Amino acid sequence: MQIHDYLAEQQQLIEQQLQHHFQHHYTENSVLNRAIKYSIFNGGKRIRPILCIAATECCGADEEHAFPSALAIELFHCSTLIHDDLPCMDDDDLRRGKPTCHIQFGEANAVLAGDALIIEAFKLIAQQKRSELALELAQAAGANGVIAGQVADLAAEHMTPSRELVDFIHYHKTAILIRASIRMGAIAAHADPTTIEALTSFGEKIGIAFQIQDDILDETASSEELGKPAGSDRAQSKMTYPAVYGMEASRKRVQSLTEEAIQHLHSVSLRPNPLEKLANYLVERKK
Repeated sequence: MQIHDYLAEQQQLIEQQLQHHFQHHYTENSVLNRAIKYSIFNGGKRIRPILCIAATECCGADEEHAFPSALAIELFHCSTLIHDDLPCMDDDDLRRGKPTCHIQFGEANAVLAGDALIIEAFKLIAQQKRSELALELAQAAGANGVIAGQVADLAAEHMTPSRELVDFIHYHKTAILIRASIRMGAIAAHADPTTIEALTSFGEKIGIAFQIQDDILDETASSEELGKPAGSDRAQSKMTYPAVYGMEASRKRVQSLTEEAIQHLHSVSLRPNPLEKLANYLVERKK
């Protein structure tokens, strides 16, 4: 199967799972529920849940084992996008070509919608009675994970470019959740420790490469391709990889990290699946 066909198939599957969940549990037509659904069903690529499902499959388990974790990861990711777009954060008016949640529903409702999605993510995992999965997401999401990355990202605006700081931001704000997506897929499949460790290293490296590619696209892609204003990182003096290392070095780093990530896949015995192709897709994408 071609990677674009696989992505389309998995995106459709995840959409169906999300639609089923929200149709059964969020039936009231309240402003909060509308804000939540608006932010969930706005054309996301569903990369993180797809990686979670692929990791489960490559460890020899059926994709159904990954669904609760995959959906939880996507709900948490959507919550971070709502919060990132707020005026007190990145102050963005567009997300995937549409008005951001706070533009559409107001700032207070956007904050609360994001909060509700975080809680819903952990509820999905709690229903599986797998505490190790809840712990994995909590460690990636909390004050030593994504939130730490967002705090550092905000503090770094207008600061002198720093290698140590940009590496910290990229790892915590982006790579750590991609790593957790893959680890949770492997844990859901009851993979052995050696396999989980190899997939952890794969996820960490491809996660950093993914964020560097995002930095590059912010400089090179059009607003139409990105679904948000191009060049926003530079306009806000964000601490990005191209700002620190330059564009050519950034492209080379994406390539080297991807190669290293794939080597980790090859270091263990995995069931054939598109994980390697997904890694290449993530760093070759144009939007």
